[in-house]
Amino acid sequence: MIKRTGIVLLAVIVISLISGCTANMSAEQIAQKMKEKQDSIKDYSATMVISSSFGGKDDMAKAKMMNKMPDKSRIEYLEPAWMAGQVMVNDGKTIWNFDPGKNEVTRMEMPDFTPSEQDYTQSIKELLNQTDISYQGTEKFEERSVYNIKASPKNGSMLMGMRYNMLVDSENWMPLKIEMFDKNDKLLTSIEYRDIKFNTGIPDSEFEFKIPEGAKVITRELPAPPKQMTLEEARREVNFTVLTPSYLPEGFTFNSSTVFKFEKMETVSLEYKKDSQILSLSESRKDDSTPSPDMGELEKVNINGAQGKMMQFGENKMLIWTNGGLELMLSSPLSKEEMIKVAGSIK
Repeated sequence: MIKRTGIVLLAVIVISLISGCTANMSAEQIAQKMKEKQDSIKDYSATMVISSSFGGKDDMAKAKMMNKMPDKSRIEYLEPAWMAGQVMVNDGKTIWNFDPGKNEVTRMEMPDFTPSEQDYTQSIKELLNQTDISYQGTEKFEERSVYNIKASPKNGSMLMGMRYNMLVDSENWMPLKIEMFDKNDKLLTSIEYRDIKFNTGIPDSEFEFKIPEGAKVITRELPAPPKQMTLEEARREVNFTVLTPSYLPEGFTFNSSTVFKFEKMETVSLEYKKDSQILSLSESRKDDSTPSPDMGELEKVNINGAQGKMMQFGENKMLIWTNGGLELMLSSPLSKEEMIKVAGSIK
């Protein structure tokens, strides 16, 4: 589930990078083109290929996808084998997920207040706020003329240590390939959009989901948006004891807490800040059915006798370990030693 969710979310983020440029465009003009493009796209279809390398493990997924603005989408997975045949359809009112291996359909109603998945403009603004975009030249990609665009994080950005390369089609201004690298220029993720077609008039019938014969249908509610609250309120909101660190690096102070609930899952996130630096601590009940993901360079560490996993992801580090019946995740740009010291003080 984690892998599938990660792939879908990544696809939604990346497909929003609609951009355009010419050889003489400045970074500001490129940014303006990215914003202007939104209104011209009414629908599109493509074959999406995602390759990733995290924690020494390589993964690949391939899917056919189509979107119709503002809120209809369909994704059908072709590879890997364990995902082949899985379908996710959003008809604007209901999200349908079909797992052929289980012959099971999950149905979730879209609440009226839920923002559209296709909020491209907001996604672009967030990207531009954290990166500097520059034109690198013109080249060929699958016999097509493309512009090479580089996006580098600004100082203080949450993307520090990461950089992106985008190959933008010179005819339709759509990124045909996007690559994400870590601070050592190691390729982490590559996403390609093949056989892209725009504004073909995709009919609404493509987003009508038909329940396969004999499939079990499960109705679930979409998770409510996370709630920001005080630490005391968070402790009253969940059915486990919220832990806090007794040690914090100099200058860090508590900023806020957030609670997220979905079905039986409860997660509390505590945020500590020092100027623009953020130290985040997430706590939830341990669930062996959904093991934590391994991303970046993985190193095993000891936290009060429990084995933890330290991962480097750009400039940020992520430390995951268990404490009793809880799984904890600490994320920050601090040194390994400081991360372990903070984690060790959480009892």
